[in-house]
Amino acid sequence: MVRRFSVLAFLVLAILAAASAQAEILTTANVKIEWKVVNRFRFFRDPDLFKLHETAWRQYGQHVNAHSSSAQEFSRLYAESSVLGTEHMLNDRRIPFTDILRSKFDWRGWAAGVMNDTCWDAKSRQHSACGTVENYVNPKAHDIEISLQPLASGTAIAEYNCQWRVGNNPPMTAPCDETVKAVLPYPTGATISVNVEGERAISIDAKVKDLLIVGFGDSFASGEGNPDSPVRLDENLRTDNFYPARTSQNTASSAQWMDQLCHRSLYGHQLRTALQIAVENPHGAVTFMGYACSGAAVAKGVIGPQSYVEYVSQSSSSKDPAPIINAVSGGRQDNQIYWFLREICKTQVQNVDGNWQCEGQQFRRDVDLVLVSVGGNDIGFANLVGWATLRDGASSKLAQLFGQIVSANQFADNMKNLLPDAYQKLARALEKAVPLRNGDMAFDPARVILTAYPDILADETGRTCAGVGAADKPEDFYAANQSLDRFASWLVVADDKLAAAHAQLGVLHKRMGELAEANGWTYAGRAYSDEPFRGHGFCAQRKNRSDDPAEILLIPCWGKSTRPSQTCQAGILGQGTGWRPYDPAQQNYPYALRQRWVRSFNDAFMVMNQKVVDRFGAIDERASSSNFSETTGAMHPNAEGQAAMADAILLDLRPELAKIFAEDQ
Repeated sequence: MVRRFSVLAFLVLAILAAASAQAEILTTANVKIEWKVVNRFRFFRDPDLFKLHETAWRQYGQHVNAHSSSAQEFSRLYAESSVLGTEHMLNDRRIPFTDILRSKFDWRGWAAGVMNDTCWDAKSRQHSACGTVENYVNPKAHDIEISLQPLASGTAIAEYNCQWRVGNNPPMTAPCDETVKAVLPYPTGATISVNVEGERAISIDAKVKDLLIVGFGDSFASGEGNPDSPVRLDENLRTDNFYPARTSQNTASSAQWMDQLCHRSLYGHQLRTALQIAVENPHGAVTFMGYACSGAAVAKGVIGPQSYVEYVSQSSSSKDPAPIINAVSGGRQDNQIYWFLREICKTQVQNVDGNWQCEGQQFRRDVDLVLVSVGGNDIGFANLVGWATLRDGASSKLAQLFGQIVSANQFADNMKNLLPDAYQKLARALEKAVPLRNGDMAFDPARVILTAYPDILADETGRTCAGVGAADKPEDFYAANQSLDRFASWLVVADDKLAAAHAQLGVLHKRMGELAEANGWTYAGRAYSDEPFRGHGFCAQRKNRSDDPAEILLIPCWGKSTRPSQTCQAGILGQGTGWRPYDPAQQNYPYALRQRWVRSFNDAFMVMNQKVVDRFGAIDERASSSNFSETTGAMHPNAEGQAAMADAILLDLRPELAKIFAEDQ
């Protein structure tokens, strides 16, 4: 009788428990707890700035989905163009996938109004604008949003109030269909639970995976050519009597950068890569520390001091026979490794046998990934461009713009003789300075990501930009020469030289891949091998929009000419007045979409218009003219190009990122 009663009691209790469970409003069978980190890119001080990019990415996904023939095609396109698509959503003059112009469009680009909403302190040149460096490097918690997702149709939760708890924090009450904001401790995480009053709670364990991503490198990584806020030009002012001039002849109208000396901006591909990682991982966060600097090489910039691309005139008066111009330069500690160590190291930064190190290896935290873009300045990429574009017989002053001229053959020799040693020195410096741990490995070189340089010398068909050759045609007939007409008196594109320079880009790609493997690094080579820049070089045009100012290669000129493609010349002034081919102030769109993803020499004039300043901070026009500073930023990826480079890097990174985010979960 006892056994029969026990069995009967058990059945009754089981039936009652089942009935009770069916009557409960919230169960793991009918709802799921969802959560995400609010500001997953901690470099942004304002969470709304991160939300701007997250929303643009989702909107782009909706457009891709609507134009995809299958789920497979959608996934492929979305993965290959996430950052580029986000850039299009933010900076396109037109509504995406249409020819309809937006009613509201900020010609300055999305970064202009938010460049001061980051954790970078421009004065101290540290990540201290969100509190102390320690607070930035080591977050104590992350703001999160929590909600309930019904798992079955007809699940009614809107009429109930839910009680939420995160760890040991006091409970929060809100309607069950609303999102709740809370704070999740880091790195421990906490249990998130929810229940309707009087019922059992359902719960999950939540922990944020916060990645520390560090960026080192040169102008391709810094975002050179893409200031956060571009120069301001005035349609009523002219320089040299017929070229556009700034709204003021002081630095107030100058292009503005997040880091002015390094020409580092929010458009750089390292920052955009790190930002996209944050966008795609709702349970993660990214702490980004970027130090890339325009003009940097391995020895002069990354591990040793460099000269910057900003210049100061030392002339005492306009009567000096020639202005004395010096590049701004720092001291022995003015290099990227040192900048990084002074923020990541708890103790003193010291130099041991030529390598900067953290005393006692006492780091604030470990690094997860190191993004590197360097090598081009070590072997003379700018010098190769100078060789390919300078007119024969150009004076030595002109050649000084590029430091020295490097022929295609010399460039090839530099790849063979200089690049291996430069990368070996960099490998040693990174191993000594960066706590790039992975499990039992004190330093994992595979988490150093070396980025390929893209092909920037092709036209819209993918062929080398055409120039002066055997054909008996005027120089300005060629798109490549139209793209540098402001400087046509000393620059010209010739077929043979540009073809020789173009051929070296493939050799450089192969060489960088070999050297990355030799040093144990991961080579993100898709920026070249996948040909994302095919059809988007500095001379490329979208022919069906030839009247769009963004597609026009010529620079605005005051006057007329005998041919529409003719460069500005003093002799044309008597033939009429007015701007051609567009108004430099009202129709200058530095960040609007265009076929070319590379800043031409004309683009550099219209976007940056860099000047030499005197010792008092005023513009020195005479020094600027002799220094040719207005070409600074030319032959670098524009914002679209930087976004495409970020997408290429992510295609190589996502498999490793999946492993990293799975750790400790």
